[in-house]
Amino acid sequence: MASDLFIRTEDIRQEEVLSYLVETRTDRELINSLKGRSPIILKGSRGVGKSFLMRAAEAELQKSFHAERVLPVYVTFAKAGLIRANTPDKFMLWMMSKICNATVRAASTYGLALPEGSAIAAIQGGGAIGGISQMERVEQALEDSWRTATGSEAQGDAIVPESDTLRDAVEDLCRHANLKRICLFVDEAAHVFIPGQQRQFFTLMRDLRSPFLSVKAAVYPGATSYGESFQPLHDATALSVDRVITESDYASNMRLVVFKQDPSLREAIEQNGEVFDSLAYAATGNPRTLLQTMRRVTKFNRRNVQDVIREYYREEIWSEHSSLTERYPGHQELIDWGRNFIENNVLSTLYSRNRRDKGEKTSFLWVHRDAPHAVREALRLLSYSGILQEGVSGVKGTRSQIGTRYMVNLGCLCSLDSEPVSFGKEVRAALSVKRFAEYGPNHPAFQPLDDFALPGSESEGNQALDAQLQRSIGKLDLTEFQLKSLSGLGFKTIGEVLSADEKDFMQAHYVGPIRSRKMRNSAMAAVFEYLSG
Repeated sequence: MASDLFIRTEDIRQEEVLSYLVETRTDRELINSLKGRSPIILKGSRGVGKSFLMRAAEAELQKSFHAERVLPVYVTFAKAGLIRANTPDKFMLWMMSKICNATVRAASTYGLALPEGSAIAAIQGGGAIGGISQMERVEQALEDSWRTATGSEAQGDAIVPESDTLRDAVEDLCRHANLKRICLFVDEAAHVFIPGQQRQFFTLMRDLRSPFLSVKAAVYPGATSYGESFQPLHDATALSVDRVITESDYASNMRLVVFKQDPSLREAIEQNGEVFDSLAYAATGNPRTLLQTMRRVTKFNRRNVQDVIREYYREEIWSEHSSLTERYPGHQELIDWGRNFIENNVLSTLYSRNRRDKGEKTSFLWVHRDAPHAVREALRLLSYSGILQEGVSGVKGTRSQIGTRYMVNLGCLCSLDSEPVSFGKEVRAALSVKRFAEYGPNHPAFQPLDDFALPGSESEGNQALDAQLQRSIGKLDLTEFQLKSLSGLGFKTIGEVLSADEKDFMQAHYVGPIRSRKMRNSAMAAVFEYLSG
């Protein structure tokens, strides 16, 4: 298989984004909503395409800007894991400075003249020194706060505007430049296990809402804390990116995703359609998972695909979930219990039912709404890892009791069989949402979590960051050449790579200015992806 099959959104130039778009009905509806007036919460597990959809919506707004007069502003919060907030307001200052700087840059890109003597001046942060504005210096200083033991000493509090000032500035800009509104796309809005930051963001999202500014935020289904002041159902429209595997065009759409990434695979896939469909359904709607498993198939045939399904869904996907305990030891009991619950209880139950029953098949479980809170938290983490697909609440179970229905990853279920391709075809042909394994409020499997109390995570942010910076560079998703080059230069930890300059990379053999830039960019992307979860 092609070694470069798995192309990440950040590796695609913005002007090329639309060429990778697979035009499905669901994706079109999501993109249109992202371009609309309403604030949006875009929910989906890792790899389902949240960032890509936001980039596609941004690209379409850019293309139609002169006709529609809607200004797209894209902000990524991938570096949030580096903010060492020694006071509670530092993270808010960082978010505001990033939004202000991104807004000014977007306006400048389209040649929009900023009105003088209005609220817009507040988001510019005064005059530039050496080509860098005060607001940009605040942003940079806060992002460099991880380098010190006490946090950032940036003196930018006075120039960072309040949310109402930013709202007024956006209105001034829209009126002055004849804009209908600004669409603010915020990627990486949910940062795993840092609930204080999440609550601050969603409070800001609510406060920024106006006819001239609509915020669109991408979040993970299993790792988002909205806080008390933000109500997802009232303060925004929540949309799911999860692809529904029961739709008739699911398999054909997943084929198009692969063809867009590597057209040379078309012949092999069309010759082995049933085998490819098994991989596609095993991914349970996650394009990144599909592409990762496709990349592991050395030769596309039934035997190799079955080996990959067993290897990936029995081992690797669980290893990725369990690795969360290394980064967030305070959640180890929840993570370990969730794995044991699904592997040893749920999957065996579902597999036995599907083998025994000749009619409708199932890959669903139902959990009573009064189940322990720790159980629901553990299931949320499994949704984040892609092992579960976040369920539908308010579903009736036995005796009309109310609970939440989750879908178990089909790959995990099919990997239990000696013939995953045949078994998967049998299950998906008769899959029914009406059938599920039920777990009441006091199910015996919940007992290990009876006395569990989630440790406070507000005071753990610095410790978690310190732990990540000290981890080996081997944890980064880099090529073998890049890892060997970094190791040869003496880099051992993620923190050391993060502190390096391009000239440091150029000391390696066969590494000049161009390769050094690429190596640093690749290393930085891997670091930020690792830190942000």
